[in-house]
Amino acid sequence: MSKIRTYFIILLLFPFLLSFDSSYNGEYFATYQSPEGIHFFSYSTEWDEKDLMALYQELIKNKHGKEIKLLQKVNVIGHSHATSLTKGSYHASSNSIMLYQGDKYTDPAAYRQTLSHEYGHHFAYHYFPSHHFPFSDWESIRGLNGSKLRWDAFWNYDESNHKFYPQEIFAEDYVLLYGAANKLNVKDVFTNEAFYMRTQHENQQLPNVLENQELHIFLEEGSGLKIDKDRFLQSPKLSDWSDDKLSFKISAKAFVAYRLNLTFHNLDDSNDIEKLELYEITLNETTDFLHFSLDQIDPDILSEYAYVTTNIDVVDLSTSLGFETEEITLNIGDKG
Repeated sequence: MSKIRTYFIILLLFPFLLSFDSSYNGEYFATYQSPEGIHFFSYSTEWDEKDLMALYQELIKNKHGKEIKLLQKVNVIGHSHATSLTKGSYHASSNSIMLYQGDKYTDPAAYRQTLSHEYGHHFAYHYFPSHHFPFSDWESIRGLNGSKLRWDAFWNYDESNHKFYPQEIFAEDYVLLYGAANKLNVKDVFTNEAFYMRTQHENQQLPNVLENQELHIFLEEGSGLKIDKDRFLQSPKLSDWSDDKLSFKISAKAFVAYRLNLTFHNLDDSNDIEKLELYEITLNETTDFLHFSLDQIDPDILSEYAYVTTNIDVVDLSTSLGFETEEITLNIGDKG
């Protein structure tokens, strides 16, 4: 009963708790009103009306529905946030987005992912207002039961716990499932640039949201907004390991780059390790399996070390979406 009473009190206080820092009282230098009635304000001398119009174009790249008409303001503040180095914040009580460090980030595209994340909060509180409470349907379908989560964001917020707050997890989910996407160049794979440029969930320890089809249906039914089928991307699952190849079950999808990270170890836990990277890209052909050839690995390495830890970095080159899989351990003598 005490837990229920606590959650009820939080619910009553919710609009009040979110009202802090929801407005800015400085002198604005430029303004723009979108066709939907969203007011964009610049509180930075680096941003004029043309820049705000371009920022609006970044905003509407995110998939949206009727909820966009409830967004009231997008403010670009020249300086940093008072208590953190964040680039953005959302305030549900005023349906407003604040973008910080506008004197530093003068290209509207520099706010693309931040704007997508903050709009994800707007989306969440409009269609799924209970997501920030324990035991919500979203928490269960998202597969967060047992995950390290923090439910005290409203009264004990700590930037270091950002990725553990359910509100932030939902906003990151929105970025991956509904947010603006862009293409990456194949040539950037082998320099690793594509993996650095990918859009990934802040919390890589959580289940892969791109393959959670039950969640996709839940979000679609709750919002009326369809998730593009090209967002689906399955985590590779080990299927076979032999002397000449390492195979994984994957999504049958073209233009996805995979980087296999291998670290060879000795049993004595010494610092004597060997690190290797192998690359594969699915181009025009699609297949359910991914095979990494091990022929390029020096046979002496396989005989010198006792076991290998491995994981895969994944990026969809057509959307820039990706993730890093969990690390697994393979004993070298157990192949087959």
